[in-house]
Amino acid sequence: MTQDPKLAVRTHAAHSIQYLENGLIALRDLEAGKAGELLWGSVAQALEAVAVHNSHTIQSHRDLKNFAIQLSKDLEDEAILEKFVLAESLHQNFYAVQQEPLDIEILVPTVKDLVARLIDLIPPEILAVANFPRES
Repeated sequence: MTQDPKLAVRTHAAHSIQYLENGLIALRDLEAGKAGELLWGSVAQALEAVAVHNSHTIQSHRDLKNFAIQLSKDLEDEAILEKFVLAESLHQNFYAVQQEPLDIEILVPTVKDLVARLIDLIPPEILAVANFPRES
């Protein structure tokens, strides 16, 4: 990415929150495939934000998964990887929608928890922009 790293982190984090909100709207509208992909996108963008903050480059889905694995090990937090794998199933649903809205709804707390955990890894001063939502 050619832009300022702090701006890139903020952009990825903001996209993560936007995708999460849009995913919840799609779920409310019973659009399982769309909701799942947006919720997955929220996780992917939050991980991208953390990766950029840590000077890692993500160029593929495999890179994203490897980063989640390494982050989970580095922080000694198995929940990061466990929740990543669950969220990853939402992405697979995009190609062949087999999950129903209820199946997606079950994973919403997992996605929210993971996104909040990842966003909390970014120092507040980097995200210090008006109205940036942070979990308490």
